[in-house]
Amino acid sequence: MILVLSNLANEAANELVGMFPAGAASLVTASDCHQSFKAAISVGDFSPSEITIGGARTTAGAISGVVSTIPYFLTQEFYYIDPADREYVCVELSAFFIYFLSELRCRKLNPPSARRLSGLGMHRIEWLKAARGCGVPVWPLQMKNGTPSPAGDTQELRQIWSTVIGGAVVEDDTPGRVGGYMRVLSQMFAMPYLSCFFVSRDGSDYFLADLSFVPDVATPRNREAIVRHLS
Repeated sequence: MILVLSNLANEAANELVGMFPAGAASLVTASDCHQSFKAAISVGDFSPSEITIGGARTTAGAISGVVSTIPYFLTQEFYYIDPADREYVCVELSAFFIYFLSELRCRKLNPPSARRLSGLGMHRIEWLKAARGCGVPVWPLQMKNGTPSPAGDTQELRQIWSTVIGGAVVEDDTPGRVGGYMRVLSQMFAMPYLSCFFVSRDGSDYFLADLSFVPDVATPRNREAIVRHLS
């Protein structure tokens, strides 16, 4: 069973589920979690713990893959909960799923962290420092009112958004050097999915300016690559 975490607004998540063989993947959102996901988890005996996903009974150990298309749940998604309790329920369910996903011993497109359902949740300064430490050139950073952002106007530079999934670069037109940087970053962060934004002055130099750990499943070729990676 492939577990896909998303929200009701992300229609592409449903399309991703439909690309797997029938019954092989199931969508879970905060808005239908009370119906689509039920679990009796034993902390001391996690893998045999029984869960129900999309009406199918299985065990935690039987989950073979995870795709988290959201970084966190939103309070507004818990419309079926009394308004006074929604924030509490949102926090509690988020904490449970971070624990649950962390304990799973299966392939995870973007493993959770202590702060997020999807990816490391690192501050820009943190991942820029880590990238530079492993030899990836980074675009200069500036701070404005305490918020970091790329220095200067990157609109006038050559811009490249590219994605790596399972060690393979999705876009055919990604320059070889950029693809190499992305594989290094994916391995360093232990993130099979990574989307990176590079800028270049003249096409001979490339600098990392932004990145995302949250999968863009709205792009068809990304969905196809995700299915290949988890199948």
